[in-house]
Amino acid sequence: MGLLSDCLEGGGGLAVVTGGLGSGKTELLRQCADRAVEAGALVLSASAVWSEQSLAGGVLEQLAQSARPQPELAHRMGELIASCATLRPDHPRSARLLHQLCTTVLELSQRHPVVVSIDDVQFADSVSRQFLLQLRRRIFLSRVLLLLSEWEHSHSLPLRQHAEGNERQACHIRLGPLGEAQIKAMLTEHVGRATAAKLAPLWSRWSGGNRMLVRSMIDDLVAGEAADEWRLGPTAAGSVLAALHRWEPSIPAVVRAMAVLGDGHPVDFVARLVEVSTEVAQQLVGFLDTSGLVLGGSFRHPGVRAAVLESLSTTERAALHGRAAEVLYRCGEDATTVATHLLAHGRLDDEQARWAVDVLRVAAEQALAADDVDAAIRYLELALPAAEGPQRLEVNRVLVRAWWRINPAASAVHLEPLHAAMSTGELAGRDVVILLWHALWTGDHDTVAEVLRLCRENPDVLDVQSAAELRIVCQFHGVDLEPVEVGAAQSVVDPWAEAAHALGQFWTTRFDRRAVAAAEHVLKSSRPGETAPEMVATALLVLTFAGDAGSAEHWCGRVIDEAVNGRVRTWQAFFEVVRAHLTLRRGDPATAFRLASSALDLLPTQGWGVSIGYPAAVLFTALTELGDRHRLEELLRLPVPKAMFDTIVGLFYLHARGHAHLACGRALAAISDFQQCGLLMERWGADLPLVAPWRLDLAEANIALGRRDAARDLVTEQLTRPGIGRWTRGIAMRVLAELSEADERVSLLRKSLELLKSCGDGLALARTQRRLDEARGGATDDGPARRPGRGSVAVLSDSERRVAELAATGHTNREISALLYITVSTVEQHLTRVYRKLGVKGRAELPRDLAPLGI
Repeated sequence: MGLLSDCLEGGGGLAVVTGGLGSGKTELLRQCADRAVEAGALVLSASAVWSEQSLAGGVLEQLAQSARPQPELAHRMGELIASCATLRPDHPRSARLLHQLCTTVLELSQRHPVVVSIDDVQFADSVSRQFLLQLRRRIFLSRVLLLLSEWEHSHSLPLRQHAEGNERQACHIRLGPLGEAQIKAMLTEHVGRATAAKLAPLWSRWSGGNRMLVRSMIDDLVAGEAADEWRLGPTAAGSVLAALHRWEPSIPAVVRAMAVLGDGHPVDFVARLVEVSTEVAQQLVGFLDTSGLVLGGSFRHPGVRAAVLESLSTTERAALHGRAAEVLYRCGEDATTVATHLLAHGRLDDEQARWAVDVLRVAAEQALAADDVDAAIRYLELALPAAEGPQRLEVNRVLVRAWWRINPAASAVHLEPLHAAMSTGELAGRDVVILLWHALWTGDHDTVAEVLRLCRENPDVLDVQSAAELRIVCQFHGVDLEPVEVGAAQSVVDPWAEAAHALGQFWTTRFDRRAVAAAEHVLKSSRPGETAPEMVATALLVLTFAGDAGSAEHWCGRVIDEAVNGRVRTWQAFFEVVRAHLTLRRGDPATAFRLASSALDLLPTQGWGVSIGYPAAVLFTALTELGDRHRLEELLRLPVPKAMFDTIVGLFYLHARGHAHLACGRALAAISDFQQCGLLMERWGADLPLVAPWRLDLAEANIALGRRDAARDLVTEQLTRPGIGRWTRGIAMRVLAELSEADERVSLLRKSLELLKSCGDGLALARTQRRLDEARGGATDDGPARRPGRGSVAVLSDSERRVAELAATGHTNREISALLYITVSTVEQHLTRVYRKLGVKGRAELPRDLAPLGI
C-alpha cells in the first residue's frame, strides 16, 4: 500500500480499482480502509447504488455519516451537503458549497490523514460526482487518499478525472479472474491437497475465476453442499443473484434474457428481448464475460442459469418466455425452439395466435419425426384452443396421428374435424387410412361404410401406398373390400399395389412364395407410427405360416426394437402380442403368456379397441396349454367389445376361447364359439382355417360330447374342401386319429406329425406328439415293451413334473432355467431324479402326456 504510506507522510493520491462483477473490488477497498484505520487515518466511506443516482448528494451523505468519530466534521459536512442537495449541479452556489466541502476535508487532512473510499463510483449521483471532481484536483498537495472502485468497461467519472490530473500520481488496479493455482491454494485451506488438486481445474472452468463465486462455492463445500456439473450450492447461487441485483437493471435484465433464451443465441436476440440496442447488449454481455460468469454469450455453469430462472416468479418467467417466442419467431428461428418457449409461456395471446398455431403444428410434426410423441402432443394441445378454420383441421390431423402412437382411445375426441373434412371432400391420402383405421379399431361400422363409399366414389383420393394399406387393414378386420375400386386410377403393376395384393392372399389361405417376398419388402419399408400395424402383422403371419418362423421372429424383434426406440407404444404393445403368438407356435406357452401379459400392461384395455381379442386369444391358448384353469376363468370374464366379433380378430378370439371352454369341461360353450366362427366366415364368403379351423374345432368339441359320427363328418368335410393346406390337413389327421382304432390312430398321428413338421407350428406338433405317445402305449405293433405310463408320473414332485413337462416338449436346460427361475444346475438335478423315478434313459424317452401344471 504505497499510496497509503505516501498519504501518511503528506502526499495525496488516487487509486482506481476496476474489475468485473464479483471480482473482489469491494473486498479490496474494505481491506485498504481497515489498514488506514490501523495507521491512524480517518476513513470516509460510501457505496454508490444505481437506484440512488437520483438522490442528490446521496454518496456525500454516506461520507458524512462515516465521519461520526469526528462529530464537528460530520456536522459541518452535513450542513454543506444539505445545502448542496437543494440546488442543481450547475447552479453557481452549488459549486461554491462543494468547494467549501472540499476545503473542510483538506483542512481536516492537516491534522491527520484522510482516506475517502467510494465503491461502485459509476453509480454516484451528479452532486457527489462534482464534489469528487473538485477534490480530485486538489488532493496531491494534501494528505488525502481517494480510493475508487468502478466497473470494468464503464464510462464513469474516474475516466474523466484521469485525463485531468497527473497520471504519475494515480494508481490503476485491475482485478482479473483467479487462476487455477490461486483457486487450488484457496481450496487447500479447507480440504486436503489431493482434493484441492482434483477440484481446482473444474472450479476454474465452472467459475471463470470469479472470486465471489469461488468463495461461496467453498462455503457450500464446507457445508456439505458442493457444486457439481449441473447445480450450484445454495450459497453460491444466492451470492450470484445478490451480486447481479446490485447493478443497474439492465444487467439482471440481460442475465434473465440469456437464461430464458438458453445457450447459443446471438447477442442480437438478447438485445431484442431486453429492448436495448445491440451495441448496449454487447457491452453488457462483455461485462458479464469479464466477470467469468459468462463465456462466449453462454453461462459457464448451468447452475447459474438455473439460479436465475428459479429467482423469477411463475408469472415473470412465463412472460419472458412469451416475449422470447415472439423475438425468435421474428428472427426466423426454427419452429421447435419457438414452440418450446410458447409451451413455457403456457398460453397463446391474441396477437400470438395468428402465427403461433402454425409454428406449434410444424414443431409437432418435427417432434413426431424425431419420435418425441409427448412433446408433439403438448405443442398441439396448446395450439388447439386458438386454431380456427383450416388450422383447426390441421392441428387435429396431427393430434390424431400423435395419440394413435401411444393410445388410440385418446385420439377419439379429435376425430370429429376429420369426419367433417371427409364429408366436404377435404380428406385424402393417409388421413383417409387413419380415419378408417380408427373406425375399424373401435368398431365404428358407420364410419367404415362412409370411408369406403368415399373411396368407391373418388378412387384417386388415395395414393398407392395408402391404397395398399387400406386394403390390408380392411382384410385384417374382415371387411369386404371387393366392391371398392381402391386406387383405380393407379397402375396395377405398382410395387405397393402388388405387395398388398400378394399379402392379401394370406387372408384367403391361397398365398404363395410371392406373398413371402412381398412380406419381406413391406417389413423393410415400414416404420413405427407411419404404417398401419395390421399391414406389418400380416407380413409377419405370412412368414410364419409359410414355414419361415425364424425370419418372422427376427423381423418381429426388429419391429419391437424400433417401436421402443421411437416410443410408439401402440406398435410396441401390438407386436409384443405378435411375438407372443409366434412364441406360442414355437411351443413355448409360458413365455407366450408372459409376452402377451406385458403387452396388455403397455396399452390400457380401452386403447386396444376391437384388437383386444388378439392378446386375449394368445393368453387363452397359452393358459390352456399350461393347464392353468384358475387364470383361464379370470380371463373368460374379460369384457370385450361386441364389434370385435365381426372381425378377423374375433375369429382368433372365438377359436382360442372355445378351446379354453373345452379345457374347462364346457363343451357346449365351446361349440357355440366354434359355430360362430363358421357363421362369420360364411357371411364373409371366405374360409380361413389358418385363423380358425372351425370344423375341426367343432369336431373336437363333439368328441368331448361323445358325438363321434358328427365329429367324423366335420373332419371329412374339412378334408374334402379345395385348397386345404398342410397345416390344416395335419390338424385334421390328429382329430381323425381320435375317432380311429388304436392301430390306425398311430398311422394317422404319424401323418399329422409329418405334415406339421414342415409348417413350423411347434405347439400343434407337441400336441400331436403327445397323442402319438399315448397311442403307441396302447398299440400292439409299435413301441418298447415297457414305457412309462400316466400312472408312473404320479411319483414325481410338482417341481420335477414342471421340469419334465418342459423337457418333454423340447426345451433345453437353459430355457427351462429361465422359464422356471431356477439355476441350470437345479434343472439337471431335477431331470436326474425324473429319469430315475420313471425308469427312462433320457429326455427322448420322457412321456409326452405329462399333465402341464402351469409356470
